[in-house]
Amino acid sequence: MSSIFDINYHKLVRLLMPPRLRKVVHIAWLHALTYPVNMLYQQYRRNRDANLYRLSITPQVVYMEKLLNDRYDRSNRGIRIADAVSNEVTLIYQEEESKPKFLYTESEAQPIYIFTESEIGNEPVDFYVLVPGTVPYNDAEMSALIDTYKLAGIAYKIQKV
Repeated sequence: MSSIFDINYHKLVRLLMPPRLRKVVHIAWLHALTYPVNMLYQQYRRNRDANLYRLSITPQVVYMEKLLNDRYDRSNRGIRIADAVSNEVTLIYQEEESKPKFLYTESEAQPIYIFTESEIGNEPVDFYVLVPGTVPYNDAEMSALIDTYKLAGIAYKIQKV
């Protein structure tokens, strides 16, 4: 952080006051006068820190995980982002199509793996947000947070694990 934004108004009041006028009553009176400015400064600092945090988050996986764990799971940090799995599709044809697929034995050493619809990865998602079952969250709020930082055109799905 830059020290250009660090201002200590209590110290500034004492330093700018002539030494012969540095009495408790005068300093207290000047602190009372600078109190509104000090409050505005503290509000500015909180807003600046929040903006710097928001600017530090990018669509990279590590930063998205940091954002979600900071918001929803500060202690365990168990929220993870995983890529969508995409397996090769093997089709088994029906008799009417007259395109048989012959399955072979183990000795031929080329097994065919048949996956379910969810294992193939036909869902139009690019990544999954894996949230532990013990973490309380609001779907709409988490989706809005992810939508703010993810790249355009990238689809995701939130799953409880």
